[in-house]
Amino acid sequence: MAHDGDIDPSRRIDEELWAYTSAEINRLVQEHLHQPEQPAVPHPIHHRVVVPRDHQRLFDDYFAEEPWIGESFLWRRFRMQRPLFLRIVSALEARYKYFRFREDASGRLGHSPIQKCTAAIRQLAYGGAIDMLDEYLHIGETTVR
Repeated sequence: MAHDGDIDPSRRIDEELWAYTSAEINRLVQEHLHQPEQPAVPHPIHHRVVVPRDHQRLFDDYFAEEPWIGESFLWRRFRMQRPLFLRIVSALEARYKYFRFREDASGRLGHSPIQKCTAAIRQLAYGGAIDMLDEYLHIGETTVR
């Protein structure tokens, strides 16, 4: 039988570390088992704010046959004419699922492709804060992001 002096020092350290760690784990488990049960603290309930999805106003202002605001305002806002903007919307809608009209988990109709593209283009053009788009476009901050 080998004596303690015959064991490799690194192996001896490993064995001592293993023994100490096992003893400490057992002590912590026993300590936890003998503690009285703590009452569960209820988590606060957070209600989501629902942003009304009024895509008709944006469409009527800029993209209807006879827009309420007019072609010159569309040019000033986006630096492009309506046909080009609508081609961009169509291309994004065809290529990316995100830009399509869909229902959300509750069955409500989501944001229109025009709303999503308008938010993306305005954010790229003006570089403003994300929440500046929610008032007019009626899009929540997470959707704009």
